[in-house]
Amino acid sequence: MDKRKSVTRPTSSGTEASAKRATRVGGFAILAGATIALAFFGFASSAGAADDAGAQTYKSNCVVCHGADGTGTPTGKSLKAPDLHSDAVQKMTVAEMITQVSDGKNNMPPFKSTLSEDQIKDVVTYVRTTFGKKK
Repeated sequence: MDKRKSVTRPTSSGTEASAKRATRVGGFAILAGATIALAFFGFASSAGAADDAGAQTYKSNCVVCHGADGTGTPTGKSLKAPDLHSDAVQKMTVAEMITQVSDGKNNMPPFKSTLSEDQIKDVVTYVRTTFGKKK
């Protein structure tokens, strides 16, 4: 029987394991950061796209009465189109605004047969974000 003592030599395996663990954690952090960034920018670009679509829909269908600044044109004022900055308009819920654009009210014609649901939602979002604060 060999009674020699086994000598444990220090290796860099502990250091290597730490380095591998750090690489895995660092890789995960990069992946998580990239995922969050893509989600954020994807949301921002879709929100921006909806705002652009809402602006285009507003310019094509609403400016004639409500004016570019939302205060109303002479034609709109003669039809009693409300100032889109007004409390009466801004206190409406999104659902109420969608219904009013879709079905019309008073002198406002209905747009449900000429605009898609998405276009109506986009224009309501545009009106709320663009004219939501009083001048």
